[in-house]
Amino acid sequence: MIGSFTMLREKLLLAFVAVFCSLVSQAQTAPDTYWVQFTDKTNTPYSLDAPEQFLSARAIARRQAQGIALDELDLPVDPAYITGVLATGDVQLVNRSKWFNAITIRTSDTDALLAIQQLPFVQQLRSTQQLHGTPVSPDKFALPMTPTERGGGSGDYGASFTQIAMLNGHELHAMNAQGQGMLIGVLDSGFDQANTINAFDELRNREGIVLTRDMVNHDGDVYADHWHGRSVLSCLAAVMPGYLIGTAPAADYVLVRTEEAATEYIVEEDNWVAGAELCDSLGCDVLNTSLGYTRFDDPAQDHAYADMNGLTARISIASGIAAMKGMVPVNSAGNSGQSEWYYISAPADAINILAVGAVGDQEQAAPFSSRGPSADGRVKPDVMAMGWGAIGLDAAGEFVVPISGTSFSSPILAGLVACLWQLHPGRTATEIMDAVRRSASLWTAPNDSMGYGIPDFMQAHLFLDATTSISEEANNARMKVQPVPFADRLEVLLPAAVQGAWTAEVVDAAGRVQWRTSGRDAGSERIVLTGLRALDSGVYVLRISSGHTMHAAHVVKE
Repeated sequence: MIGSFTMLREKLLLAFVAVFCSLVSQAQTAPDTYWVQFTDKTNTPYSLDAPEQFLSARAIARRQAQGIALDELDLPVDPAYITGVLATGDVQLVNRSKWFNAITIRTSDTDALLAIQQLPFVQQLRSTQQLHGTPVSPDKFALPMTPTERGGGSGDYGASFTQIAMLNGHELHAMNAQGQGMLIGVLDSGFDQANTINAFDELRNREGIVLTRDMVNHDGDVYADHWHGRSVLSCLAAVMPGYLIGTAPAADYVLVRTEEAATEYIVEEDNWVAGAELCDSLGCDVLNTSLGYTRFDDPAQDHAYADMNGLTARISIASGIAAMKGMVPVNSAGNSGQSEWYYISAPADAINILAVGAVGDQEQAAPFSSRGPSADGRVKPDVMAMGWGAIGLDAAGEFVVPISGTSFSSPILAGLVACLWQLHPGRTATEIMDAVRRSASLWTAPNDSMGYGIPDFMQAHLFLDATTSISEEANNARMKVQPVPFADRLEVLLPAAVQGAWTAEVVDAAGRVQWRTSGRDAGSERIVLTGLRALDSGVYVLRISSGHTMHAAHVVKE
């Protein structure tokens, strides 16, 4: 259903009007990057009946395999609206977001900014980056430079064996599950020299890098920007026998630069949103993000801990949407455990993703690893992997060294998620994440330092072997709900007719029932729920219970 597109505006967007007059009066110091959100997709030339126009065959197949219906979020931004914004003056298009019906622009033309604000199809204009002043963020990443020794055999893992064996990932590899056929999106700061470094010879020779994209500068080159993403990639894809074997060395990869390492502005979250949407449209199965956002060079953009609820930071909402679209987002928890801000960062707070903290080689929580819970009380981090003395490429790309940070525990785990899913292609993203959590060492007694603990991927594999997939039970036996997002009403189509009394509940991310109603139908498969306007904007779970049967689906309140 195509209509008003105001999803989560009350929680997502800051009022612009109060600051805009100030920007106009200070043209020399005006922020140059802006988020422009549109009102609707009513006249879009795209149709949900022709998804091949905006989604790859692989992306469509991923949705179909998991019973995920196409919805308005999948429709691209109306090109006529983009043209209208660009026609206002000296305005450059940077990125676009179909999930939020918005674009990022770059301009110093204050007349254009005033004109954009007056366009009837523009809902919001918001500053996201300033060029003036001195950045307060130096290079945000640092690595030690002590090379490791070669391992004992020509074909072994070398020192990287510990980080893989801790998760029993080597047992999946022994079953020839090394990520074959899986597509992993890596969103990071750049992949300096990954196109020439020997560690990725095997990846390049088999043409395993299927696409690269720079969402920051759009200069077409992610290999000359920054080293951090390349060190992250080494934990996933490097093949250096006797030194380092990544956790998914046979997977294919999409490399996306979303982070500007020299500064910290909220525009980087919007770059990530565009990158995640690109990965979705290409059909990625797993997303790895070794980034996190709390404080910015412009304090007015700072997040508060109260924002870490999965429903406030745009990057966190988008990460949750990525999961709803059938991907497994894996995100580093953050490295703030010893600072004043010791909690997780965005998007580690996102709903139904895997946020990964760091442990050392003795399976002890790293003191720097950010802690939970989320602001709304959910278990965070979700799970742990080795990130305190993990093995990967150094900042120069010359040596295999011990490297520390949740930046590296995240890809170590993400690669094994791909290997696990490879063994169970009929499972949904949610089922894969659930199996990983259930296999973890603290599943029955999670805490704020380690979440559910250290996963055992062999146990996750056995759990999936021993249980029945929802999609295997019946791909059509799923409740379908429209519209997305909703305002006041939901139309529910059940897979089977309701016989007798039923109860409908809307449950928030913390498991609290926020709305409930009941009724009685004789042989009807359709239920219409009204009176939902009072719900806050956000992502919820709708549950319909009748007798001994319950159906559930994610829903989004605008």
